[in-house]
Amino acid sequence: MQRLLNGGALSALILIATGAAAQETPLDTEEPAFETAPPSIPAPTGDATLDRLNALEAKVQALEARNRSLEDALQESTTRIQTVEVRAAKGVQANVAPTHADPGGVFTFKARGVLDVDYVHFAERAGAYDYNDGTGFRRARLGFEGTAFKDWAWRLEVDFAGNVVAVQDAYLQYNGFKPLTITLGQHKAPFGLESNNSDNFNSFLERGMFTNAFGTAGAERRIGVSVAYLKEKFTFTAGLFGDNESIGRSTGAALTAAPDESYGANARVTWEPVLDTGRIIHVGASGFWRAGLKSGDTDDGLRLSDRPNIRVDNGNIIDTGVIPNVENLYYLGVEGTAVFGPLSVTGEYGHLEIDRFAGFRDFSSDGFYVYGSWFVTGETRPFRNGNFDRIRPLNNFSNTGGTGAIELLLRYDQLDVGDTPVAARAGNDAHSYTAGANWYLTPNFKLQFNYIRFAGSNTPLDPVGAKTKGDAVATRLHIDW
Repeated sequence: MQRLLNGGALSALILIATGAAAQETPLDTEEPAFETAPPSIPAPTGDATLDRLNALEAKVQALEARNRSLEDALQESTTRIQTVEVRAAKGVQANVAPTHADPGGVFTFKARGVLDVDYVHFAERAGAYDYNDGTGFRRARLGFEGTAFKDWAWRLEVDFAGNVVAVQDAYLQYNGFKPLTITLGQHKAPFGLESNNSDNFNSFLERGMFTNAFGTAGAERRIGVSVAYLKEKFTFTAGLFGDNESIGRSTGAALTAAPDESYGANARVTWEPVLDTGRIIHVGASGFWRAGLKSGDTDDGLRLSDRPNIRVDNGNIIDTGVIPNVENLYYLGVEGTAVFGPLSVTGEYGHLEIDRFAGFRDFSSDGFYVYGSWFVTGETRPFRNGNFDRIRPLNNFSNTGGTGAIELLLRYDQLDVGDTPVAARAGNDAHSYTAGANWYLTPNFKLQFNYIRFAGSNTPLDPVGAKTKGDAVATRLHIDW
């Protein structure tokens, strides 16, 4: 009997203390409710001592039941607190630019941007053209992106480089039919590995010459609609596109009637038969068709041009001149890359056919590049959805011994537009060798160095038939968020 009395008293003290603590600090706005049935007193037995013991035992059982109810309520409140803490943590996700979200993760909002600051020094080896050394903002972009109602995504980004405001991305995307995504607005048209890869993740300061020249004719960012089928090792993207907001119009006294926008279709397919960390085999193909072309205010005109793998100076080493009477054009290209640990090899080839109206000679052009990459510090190039992904150093640069990631590169690049029907530019072709080094201080900050040795025949920079040759040493500070 004494044991039962002591046990009952101890249980009562524990319950009183627990209940008081729970009442002092409410765990949620809705206080848990718990009920305990009154103790069931056994029927009298006629023995006073036994009846008293039975009554005490019934009270102890009732107290134990109440204790269990309190413990359940405490567990429920703890779970609620943990849920609120998790939602609060998701509200702001730390990064270079934090992502803000509502507690349920239905809406997100994030600022984004890119800053590329270049310095270039030229040394001419042949030809009379004097390239200008100097600095410049290659990119100065600021924008915002987010999600809405879970299945919708959007982005708006503007570039301020060159003291010109140019819309880059401005689109709405629906992701509710996975693995399909539907994108409407101004965005990248499917075209090749370098073109579709993010500017932030490309290894060289500039893309290959054919990527720039052909992309300007029928790809890059354009207003349109596209559908993408995205699986881990396979992607297919196709879309219909008009022009983009960067296309200017003449404003002088000799203003002619502005031609209608060009229009066309683009597609790209990729496959990775091997896709493991440090071991990747990637192949792909892309193509586009385009009609209603124009060059400036020249209807049915086309001009292919590019600079020698660097900006700052505007001198084109490749330039067909304005080709008139163009009916349509189409492009076919192939791409491939292989990653073996810190080593990788990447290349693309593209062929462009220009069909002109009856009575005018057609024109074709070919270009390609191939390059190798080696991460001295042991990193490996990641791949996602048919494109290269962000490099993350094994050790970010720091004053405690982190070195960041160091990448060494070598590229050969060539483009031939010598078949152009513009007589003054006939025979125009160009090639370049680029040695590069990238120092990734962190995943978002890097320093880039390119040494470019370029040469061109019958370029627009020098008299007809002359050769243009030179070297360029270029550096870039890259920041993105």
